[in-house]
Amino acid sequence: MSADFSQLVKERRACRLYKPDAVPEAVIREILAEARWAPSASNTQSTNVYVLQGDKLAKFKAEIRAMAETEAEPSPDFPNKPHPPFLAERQQTLFKARAEFVAAEDAKLGVDHATSSSNPMVAGPAIFGAPVVLMLGFDKDMSMGYGLYDAGLFSMNICLGAQARGLATCITGSNTRYPDVIRKLVPGTDNINYVVAIALGYPDWDAPINRFPRNRLAVDEFTQFVK
Repeated sequence: MSADFSQLVKERRACRLYKPDAVPEAVIREILAEARWAPSASNTQSTNVYVLQGDKLAKFKAEIRAMAETEAEPSPDFPNKPHPPFLAERQQTLFKARAEFVAAEDAKLGVDHATSSSNPMVAGPAIFGAPVVLMLGFDKDMSMGYGLYDAGLFSMNICLGAQARGLATCITGSNTRYPDVIRKLVPGTDNINYVVAIALGYPDWDAPINRFPRNRLAVDEFTQFVK
């Protein structure tokens, strides 16, 4: 195992605040050129990527924020259901640890920390100030299971490719909850099921939200060796 690869995997994290610096198109193309080598079902290469930037991205953010503010009913191409209790507990543990870390770091700087009352579904469309958002989807005629699995593999390659170049990412499902907005903004995608939106940009490492400690389960907690 390459030490560089191991470090890359461990240091990759969801970045929730970005610098406004533009990401050169050539760099985005490099990342996607590497990501395309992700495995896919029988080499179907089913994942499509739509790169939103500039005015188009600003319009997307504005439209989904407006829908969230009016509490428009979400209609994602892949509806979610609540986490089972043991997984929801892990999620809440993360949220609590993150909030406490951010509050403590703000206190060190003398920043008046207050818990935001903003609905996260309304705040979410800002996509953490990322200057680039990659929308991943696949043709509606593709098998759902294979299409989702392929998109997941492709997403991980994007994240690692970005990490290797000093960029950061955050995979969000909530920003595809109004897929008709995306289909309206991206011509020729009426037959595309949208899976995730990936924020891409240069991370602001001074922001506590990007530095809180993380943890993972021990291998024996999720693995069973069957002999």
